[in-house]
Amino acid sequence: FHRLVHLDLKGAAFKVSFYEQLLPFLRNIGATGVLIEYEDTFPYAGDLADLKHPEAYSQECILHIQQIAKLSDLIVVPLVQTFGHLEFVLKLQKFLEFREISRYPNVLCPCHPKSLSLVEEMVSQVIQAHSDIQWFHLGADEVWHLGQCNRCRTVMAEEQWSKDHLFVDYVAKLVRTLQKRYPNVRFIIWDDMMREMDPQVITGSGLNTLVEPMVWHYFPQSEFRLKQNLWDKYLAMFPNIWITSAFKGATKINQMLTPASFHVSNHEAWNCVLMENAQHASSFRGIALSGWQRFDHFTMLCELLPVALPCLALCLKTVIERTGLTAEACNDVAQAIGHYGSIPLDVYPSVQGGFHEYLVAHNRTNPLHVDQFINTARKLLVNVEALYRDITKELSEIYHQGTVEEWLSTYVSPCREKLKKLVSDADLQIAVNVPV
Repeated sequence: FHRLVHLDLKGAAFKVSFYEQLLPFLRNIGATGVLIEYEDTFPYAGDLADLKHPEAYSQECILHIQQIAKLSDLIVVPLVQTFGHLEFVLKLQKFLEFREISRYPNVLCPCHPKSLSLVEEMVSQVIQAHSDIQWFHLGADEVWHLGQCNRCRTVMAEEQWSKDHLFVDYVAKLVRTLQKRYPNVRFIIWDDMMREMDPQVITGSGLNTLVEPMVWHYFPQSEFRLKQNLWDKYLAMFPNIWITSAFKGATKINQMLTPASFHVSNHEAWNCVLMENAQHASSFRGIALSGWQRFDHFTMLCELLPVALPCLALCLKTVIERTGLTAEACNDVAQAIGHYGSIPLDVYPSVQGGFHEYLVAHNRTNPLHVDQFINTARKLLVNVEALYRDITKELSEIYHQGTVEEWLSTYVSPCREKLKKLVSDADLQIAVNVPV
């Protein structure tokens, strides 16, 4: 039963040197492999060279990452989106014609005469850079704008197809072509587009014999929505299934710190699914613990991976133990990752109620309220300035300069500027309120 950790590189891709620390650590806390979503960090070549990010890895870097994984006893499963979430491709002028809807860069038109050759070349370049892989993930989730362009509508009318037929036909054609070139590779797709699909549509296309679905769901136990009828449906069709949880990047689009209890509960819910389907244990290949870095190519960064490593360790422990997270298990995790102290998050009511910007603007503040927070605010400002310097140095060890600047400007600079203004306004109000 594999335990893959998802590395989402469409934001905050690591320097190669960090993998030398990260991958052995992942193995140490219970991972058996990594699901690497390169997106624009892969060194595409030829007609696809424009897909590369300026800080994309070189072929030598890709090889080195695999060597580190092998030494860490981790398998590598590459992931390339081939249908939905192709923003990094469809945003470019030379690929605009491939869009399902001309206004949106999310979805590829499955009926464009060159779509299959485009994604086949993308996948082929990545497979050729990974000579020892057993599985390859083709994405294909959240194909929101399916069957809306004139080409697709014409095909649907001529074939008397639904949008579901359009989906399975495209994916089946893609996989059959890839299987001929890479007969030793098994292909995975996300499952969400098939959840409400008639089983006969899936089996009629042969897709059930071509791919292994990876079923994703990120909610905690109290909100978990996947019912037994879905498993009955999938297990009757697919010889093998994967499941996908989340250890970060699945709560808020601008989440900065990972809510561990939310994600641990998600893994406890998945444990229940596995127990309820224990008679089909051999059909479940494993779990991928997803760690999204952006909700899509055009959104801001959410939690950075190093911040989420304690949560990841807890989630892996939950999956391995197959029970609720006990105090003993938590202690084991603490020893594996080092002790993390709690962060005080006190709110000072005087700042909220007695020092509102309206009151400051009209010089209607009370020194009694200001005195309650000003010394703490000054200390916090000194600490944040020091944090800014320290975190810049630490992030630069792991990430490229663009990621460091984006993270600081998104999450640290606003806090620093807010504190600066608070202290400045407070000092001014103290001066204004000095008795004559």
